[in-house]
Amino acid sequence: MPSTKRLRTEPIVRVRTGCWACRRRKKKCDEAKPVCGGCVRNRLTCQWPSSVLGVPDSAAVTATTTPYTESHAHGLEHVSRAQHRTSSSPGTPSAASSSTSSDSAVSPEEIPRDMDLPMDERNTPTLATLASRASSADTVPPPIIASTTALTIGNALPRAMSMMPDHGLDAYQLLSHYMATTADCMANGSTPINPFLVQIVPLAFSSDLLLQLVLTQSAAHRAFRRLKDSDEVAQSHYTKALQLFRRGVTEFIEGKESNPLILTVGALVMCFTETAKGDMNGTIFDHLSAAHSLLLRLLAQSDAAVPKDLKDFVIEYYTYTAAVSMISIDARVSQQVLLNFDLEQKARQLLEVGYVGNLCGCWLELLLLIPCIFDLGRHWMVMPSNEDQLPAIVPTADEIAMYGSLQAQIMRWSPYPSVSPEVFLAGRIFQQAMLLYLYTSLGGYARSRTGMHHMLVQTAIAEAMSYLTQLSATARINSGLCWPIAVVGSCLSDVDQQENLRQRLTTMVSTFGLGNMHRTKLLLEHMWQMPLEEAGPWNICRAMEQNQIWISFA
Repeated sequence: MPSTKRLRTEPIVRVRTGCWACRRRKKKCDEAKPVCGGCVRNRLTCQWPSSVLGVPDSAAVTATTTPYTESHAHGLEHVSRAQHRTSSSPGTPSAASSSTSSDSAVSPEEIPRDMDLPMDERNTPTLATLASRASSADTVPPPIIASTTALTIGNALPRAMSMMPDHGLDAYQLLSHYMATTADCMANGSTPINPFLVQIVPLAFSSDLLLQLVLTQSAAHRAFRRLKDSDEVAQSHYTKALQLFRRGVTEFIEGKESNPLILTVGALVMCFTETAKGDMNGTIFDHLSAAHSLLLRLLAQSDAAVPKDLKDFVIEYYTYTAAVSMISIDARVSQQVLLNFDLEQKARQLLEVGYVGNLCGCWLELLLLIPCIFDLGRHWMVMPSNEDQLPAIVPTADEIAMYGSLQAQIMRWSPYPSVSPEVFLAGRIFQQAMLLYLYTSLGGYARSRTGMHHMLVQTAIAEAMSYLTQLSATARINSGLCWPIAVVGSCLSDVDQQENLRQRLTTMVSTFGLGNMHRTKLLLEHMWQMPLEEAGPWNICRAMEQNQIWISFA
């Protein structure tokens, strides 16, 4: 005889007052606190909601009056639903006035799925995510601050920890601006990986000094883009950065700090901070001098002390900045050496592996010839006893041989076939600028209007202007072209060609917002007013002196 089944006459009542573990397992909870029987039997973490069915208990009341409660010890973080309503339904009275205790209740359906995971495995936004969400108006997602209630970003609950505990809201905005804008403007895009992000940012979060320098660079760049010469935030960060950097250098000299890596990178970041702000007082040369000494100390350490990619980038960083800055030095009177033999050899080791960088592109070999040309021109530029007389150039046999060798190296050079078309064009522009730099060293401060020398100069100008025409003024590679543009521009006498460069630099300034681009344009405007015999790249330093525009072309 079949057994009779007892029909259930009363509805199933699901208990919604148990711990989260029992709810997830769909098991009845005996609600024993602090650990229920089910969690004891199954060795689970027993976690409890802050309130039950909208009725606040003592924990919920505490949560509404203090930012963090004891529930954080069990991995729970409270979400402000009132803020969520305001963001999703702006303008509604209920969203604006929802502040009752029921708003602090969190139902199981509203708990993010990754709440069950450990903190390290949750979907916490990365720095890159924060940067990608930054708008052109320099807005930044709500910061993660330990002293305020945790904020919801997407469906994830951020860590109750500040990335920059000693900085205010403006620091988050500046970091966002750096990652979304400044880092892209500093790199020329020659490689898909931007070292100003993947190398500098992680290093900055290991050092308060370097983090401050990065924020300062971002503030200077943002201020120039906004055309605010008296930006208080930028000035405040700049002052603080100088103080910290000087203190760091002092401690290094006194032996209190033995690792020169942070200071070396910091000095280079300060160089590009001057580039971003468009400083005209030559401050970049002070930072470059400090970077020179620090880099020598850094390279004296074992190869295991610094990751190879980072060390290669630091070598490229300094080599590029030093090489393009030498043109600002008066070869007739200065014995300053920005790139000595040891540093040059380190850079040549990069050439052996076909190095392509976000500063030197594929033309590192050309940049390493600048000190050789500078030294050659220095020998030929003997100051005359009478200013109305031209210096008498009597090159020696060795100097003639050196000139021929340098010309052959430059003309033989070719961009790597694997680089992008924009990088290829930029390499050709650098090549023609290097030829101009070499040709004008032979002619001193005068330039013959006839003969072989004049033809060589005019050919290099025409080639360089042709390559510039093929390259869009808004392409990222332009961020590294101030040096060849200044060299070519200093040789121009044709009004149409001058206007071509003028418009190009204007577009570059509006696109990248880098101060050195504007100063390059300003300097060329002065040079175009000078007599033809005072033109050429070897007169750039003289134009700087006459007009008090001391800049680097980095």
